[in-house]
Amino acid sequence: MEEDAQAFIFELESRHEAPLTWKTYATWYGNNHDTFREFGVFFYRCKNSFHFEDFERNPTLFGISIKPKKPKGPFIKYEGSFSLEEVIDSRPIPKTLALKVIQGRRDATSIRNSNIFDKVFRQMVEMVTLKNGTVHFFELMDRKQFVSELQQSNKEE
Repeated sequence: MEEDAQAFIFELESRHEAPLTWKTYATWYGNNHDTFREFGVFFYRCKNSFHFEDFERNPTLFGISIKPKKPKGPFIKYEGSFSLEEVIDSRPIPKTLALKVIQGRRDATSIRNSNIFDKVFRQMVEMVTLKNGTVHFFELMDRKQFVSELQQSNKEE
């Protein structure tokens, strides 16, 4: 398993012609262009861009594969990226609001800043707004690391 992970990282570094300087797994992902990945994406930084991609996930219970009751369609891989210069805002919001934006039932510009109640009692995701109007939602394992990567980029400029 470790060898597969190392080979995967090596392939990404070869593709981007640079080392990955930060990586994590976002356990949930969506955007305001009707894209949603319930089981998340691999999220990483290479040079001055963030990249993400999903993987086919087979359902398991305690590590044992489970056959789905309904036949599912073919897996369609999703990949995306954005440069640090494109980011105009990044902040935590309740996951329920992010889902409404993904479904087209709410406009991302109408979402207020989260309050202490939201942060304590609601499941939060990171809302990353780009200059072109695209909004990405990541449920990050460690938000502070991501924010640190964004702030590092601002210091480098």
